[in-house]
Amino acid sequence: MTEYTVLKAGLKKQLEEIERLYPGASYNVQVEQSRQREYPQLNGITYFDHAATTLYSSSLIDAVSSDLKQNLFGNPHSLSPSSLETTRRIQDTRVRVLQLFNADPEHFDVVFCGNTTAAIKLVADAFVAQDSDVGSGFQYRLHEDSHTSLVGIRQVAGSSQALSSNQMSKFVNSKGGDGFGLMAYPAQSNMTGQRYPLSWASTLRQNRPGWYTLLDAAGLVTTSPIDLSDVSAAPDFVALSFYKMFGYPDLGGLIVRKASSSVLKNRKYFGGGTVSFVMNPFEHPSKNSSHAIRKSGDPHEYLEDGTVPFHSIIALDHAISDHRRLYSDFKRISQHTQALGTLVYESLKARQHVNGTYIADIYTDRHPSNPSIQGATFALNLRKSDGSFVGFNDVLKLASVRDIHLRTGGLCNPGGVMKWMNLSEQEMRKNFADGKRCGDEWDLMNGKPTGAVRISLGAMSTLDDVARFLSFIDEFYVEKTASCIATELFPPSSSATKISKISIYPIKSCAAFDIPPSKPWRILTQGLEYDREFCLIHQGTGKVMDMKMYPKMALIRPFVDLETRELSISCKQASTTLRIPLDDSLPTHSHPITKKCNSKVCGDTVVVQAYSEKRISEWLSDVLGVPCTLARYPSAPDGGGRYMKNHLRQANGEIPIALRNESPILVVNRKSIDPINNVISKTGGKLSDISVFRSNIIVDGPQPFDEDRWLELKFRNSSSTIQLLGPCRRCHMICIDQTTSERSPEPFVTLSKLRTVNGKVYFGQHATFISDSDNQIELIQVGDELDISYIDLDSSDTDSGESCSSGNTAITADTAVDTTEPAAEQERAQTSCILQ
Repeated sequence: MTEYTVLKAGLKKQLEEIERLYPGASYNVQVEQSRQREYPQLNGITYFDHAATTLYSSSLIDAVSSDLKQNLFGNPHSLSPSSLETTRRIQDTRVRVLQLFNADPEHFDVVFCGNTTAAIKLVADAFVAQDSDVGSGFQYRLHEDSHTSLVGIRQVAGSSQALSSNQMSKFVNSKGGDGFGLMAYPAQSNMTGQRYPLSWASTLRQNRPGWYTLLDAAGLVTTSPIDLSDVSAAPDFVALSFYKMFGYPDLGGLIVRKASSSVLKNRKYFGGGTVSFVMNPFEHPSKNSSHAIRKSGDPHEYLEDGTVPFHSIIALDHAISDHRRLYSDFKRISQHTQALGTLVYESLKARQHVNGTYIADIYTDRHPSNPSIQGATFALNLRKSDGSFVGFNDVLKLASVRDIHLRTGGLCNPGGVMKWMNLSEQEMRKNFADGKRCGDEWDLMNGKPTGAVRISLGAMSTLDDVARFLSFIDEFYVEKTASCIATELFPPSSSATKISKISIYPIKSCAAFDIPPSKPWRILTQGLEYDREFCLIHQGTGKVMDMKMYPKMALIRPFVDLETRELSISCKQASTTLRIPLDDSLPTHSHPITKKCNSKVCGDTVVVQAYSEKRISEWLSDVLGVPCTLARYPSAPDGGGRYMKNHLRQANGEIPIALRNESPILVVNRKSIDPINNVISKTGGKLSDISVFRSNIIVDGPQPFDEDRWLELKFRNSSSTIQLLGPCRRCHMICIDQTTSERSPEPFVTLSKLRTVNGKVYFGQHATFISDSDNQIELIQVGDELDISYIDLDSSDTDSGESCSSGNTAITADTAVDTTEPAAEQERAQTSCILQ
């Protein structure tokens, strides 16, 4: 039996015990029987992001497609037969939605909108309008564990305060005067899965006249029902997203308690369909007259501006039916996810490293066996055996190559991050000042996580999903031996090497142009000539495109012709070749060839010259299937000012890097791929070509990983040198085959096991060229001989905490770092660990 088979068998027994201990938990085995048929998109994938969106079934898409092909649906604002049919279907679906929540149509209405955030904004806009005559603004209280969409209301409220659960309970239970305010909270935290009392709504209504409740139900309704049968106890407004419930359509809703709806009527803006009378006078109407009178019926009649997304509403009708056929009701889904959630929670809680330390911090103090207080969504961070954290971005990268889909980061829940990461307001502001931004790579700052890993289960999750996730955790993060994996460094058999290959990447993230062995090539302080001088920018976002998101970029092959002074761009999928002049002095036409635009590279803002010729953008867009065009990084000093990252060991921090990621040059030792491929071959994986590491200079070093301790490479025919700056941190872009653009798990999976320092995966060395001539320009060529200068490890002054190095070894596994150091100092310590 394989390790995975043993693991799954053990989990199955554990699941049976959970069902015995917690009778409310019941695993739905029918999901396993129907999943391949209903969810073929999950083939080979472990999907743990149902809190973001659950998945649609094949039968739902078939039903919607069939309905749209067989029937004619007109705009519901017309009175034609097709329009009347659409109106009827919308009315029927509106009732079916209310029935899902046991909400009597006599007392509740549902307003269709884009998503939960749009529903929340409807309420916020109405409260702003209601209180506009007073001038002081409405009072606002929100739970500290709120999604950003609820936090955003603070910007328009007169006064606001974030409350803990205890504070909110005291607030709703204390008597208040006749104020005007809004209290908002999540039914289930989108971050931690913790659930909060629906009873707060009725208690607030009793104790604080003039106050209303807004419930963010998006996190809860993915797996659990909300019962609104008691109209006196129901929240005034319930915001939700239907794609979180059914996977499709992309639609949201606001369920309104009709007795509370009057506060929504004063919203200022109106569109077609929400007014009974409207005219457009030349002058602004006086206070005693009006140019528009809103409809006065149910809330949807005066809140759904313009034409509703009627095709999506019709699809929602099918989604409700299909979901009921597959899962019966949400109570059964709740029991299913409760069983799996308890299994995940208890399995992670029990996992330990060899030294007895626990591997996971799970950010909840509630057990998922009680569905009234905890859902099947968990935020967590992993720890190493020394107690330090594993960066959540590194977990995401490894999970991605194992086809495990997770959510990581701040999770749009700033209060939850501050509470569970133990970050003060001052620390949050300092992190921002130090460069932390939403969605960036900064997962650890000053020893603390800036976010978390989130796993969330759904109706179609299975025991096999749980087994694959836990197998992933065991494979990469449970330390089973006390010693770390290291690569022994023997005394160098030679202090010399040769350049065996020189490559440039004229277009960032596209294929390499290998310099012919017989051709000398110019090298400058900022790198090899024409390396990453061009890039592709998305015509919609203006951002520089990269191969991680668009792997087909590997198929675009540039060729630099110094004789014709042209850059030729070809691709197997294209019948023609693009030709771009290399000279800086571009010819002038009746319209400009390029135009300046701002873009982003590795979080830095750059100014590039985008080509505006239609032939260029059409050729590239056709090849990639993405609206894009070519851009060039200007050589002038005002071209964006990107310089080498300060966490690399360097002599001069003002070295320009243009569109390169971190340093001017990347050096790789050809022999270092051999031990990686030796391990891959034993597992039956796909062997890796050295081209996936996208180096500029490949050298034939004395032995594998000898480059870890190189200080510089000195040219024998001059006194110029290539100075090594530190190891290159790798991501899963190295899993893209450079000839086919296909992805595979290797070599990232194997590399992560053999070449990891403090959770970061390294291979190759950053470098810069230091010329002995005044003009800082020199020629290099394949075959050039280089003398190696080695780092004196005995005199190294790097304090990296508890080092795993001993004797003549180079660390290639996790090493502790003093977590009290500033973020930049930590990074320097981490990268230097591989040298010790």
